[in-house]
Amino acid sequence: MYTMILLLYLQQGLDVTLDQAKLHGEFANQAACETAARKLRGPIPIPRNLQAAWQDVMCIKLANNVHVNEMKPVELGTLLQLNPPLNCQAEGAWARVAEMCGGPAAAAAPAGEDRRDRR
Repeated sequence: MYTMILLLYLQQGLDVTLDQAKLHGEFANQAACETAARKLRGPIPIPRNLQAAWQDVMCIKLANNVHVNEMKPVELGTLLQLNPPLNCQAEGAWARVAEMCGGPAAAAAPAGEDRRDRR
């Protein structure tokens, strides 16, 4: 059995901070975990006053009969509300946010928006 650890990095100036980490999901094997992880890795919408934001994922092996107690969600929503990004800045960034939040409402929220048209 495998699970993943989501790692949220934020960059301000030249300083990079590992801001948050959380456990996410259970997978039968490493290949299944890595397949899911590929969708979650990469840039995310950049909050105002920061230069970059991205997420990395580590798949880790669990001992037999261990189950994952998923941790509270990454507080990216609060960060983006306090410092909304000027635009998406990266292809697929909003999709990764929807994956992090889970559920159909989160996935549908940014759908159809062309953030580049906003000024």
